[in-house]
Amino acid sequence: MKQERETRNFVKQLGPGFNLGNTLDTHDLHFETNYPSDFETYWGNPVTTKEMLEDIKLAGFNVLRVPVTWYEHMDENDIIDPIWLERVCQVVDYGLEAGMYVIINAHHDDWYIPDDEYLPKARERMEALWRQISERFKEYDQKLLFESMNEPRLIGETEEWREGTPRSREIINALNEIFVRTIRESGGKNADRYLILPTYCAKPYEEALKDFRLPEGNRLIASIHLYSPYSFTLNMQGTSEFDHEEPADTEEIDKIFEDLNRFFISNGVSVIITEFSAVDKKNEQQRAAWARYVGKKAESLGIACVWWDAGPGEEEGKPFPLYNRYTRRWLFPDLLEALTE
Repeated sequence: MKQERETRNFVKQLGPGFNLGNTLDTHDLHFETNYPSDFETYWGNPVTTKEMLEDIKLAGFNVLRVPVTWYEHMDENDIIDPIWLERVCQVVDYGLEAGMYVIINAHHDDWYIPDDEYLPKARERMEALWRQISERFKEYDQKLLFESMNEPRLIGETEEWREGTPRSREIINALNEIFVRTIRESGGKNADRYLILPTYCAKPYEEALKDFRLPEGNRLIASIHLYSPYSFTLNMQGTSEFDHEEPADTEEIDKIFEDLNRFFISNGVSVIITEFSAVDKKNEQQRAAWARYVGKKAESLGIACVWWDAGPGEEEGKPFPLYNRYTRRWLFPDLLEALTE
């Protein structure tokens, strides 16, 4: 109980967070390169600078999630390219020096599809990847957190974006166990680092929550993503309206938090919503109202929230603009206030 309370208190004090999306998580470049900047800028963002992250901290964000895709930077023996690892380290250092907590993960990696066909390789690569990351960061303090996987799911299958299958959820639990064991065995400050573990596809749905199993150990946190209701948050042809006093607009969100409390919080499992966002439909006031509603629900349960931002902001087709990394300008002041108040 003491360890559960400690983790819950840690998560409660994290405050609002910001995702440095479409940056170190880029992949599938259509040319050969070993330069990290080619990857970092491929999806339309500039190279990340220390000043950008200072802006994000100054705006009121206390957590920086740095999505990282690793598989294209690993050789046939699962060794990470040291140049790539050092660039990841540099961005982590920028965030820490700005005064934020920092989360790094494995984001668009193609090896952790939760299917038995992929499981032997997934076991090997999970251990190899996090052994190297753990070694590189083993003396970093507890302001650096590790997250095992991003939205592990049955890619291309009917259940991909739903709740998965019982077997896929079981495999995710097994991979999370390897992740935790590998990091704990690496020693140093990894012995008690806070670790974040997703449900199937990071879904907050009942079956995914019910079958999630926290590995043995301390300082472990469950991860989910929240893009609900879909018609408002992600569907560009959907509604641009959100009214926090209208049950039809809030019932799906309410159900998610009821389930998070029932399956996780009331059982001593702490939670971070490592992604939540809503696309811009020229509806800043409604987006701000949605963000406030989600934020207050989360705060009441001691859940931290990390806004998904893909940048670069004003470019056509970018669905989650908040901060323009080229001009270093916040584009939606009311939404920013809603996220950081």
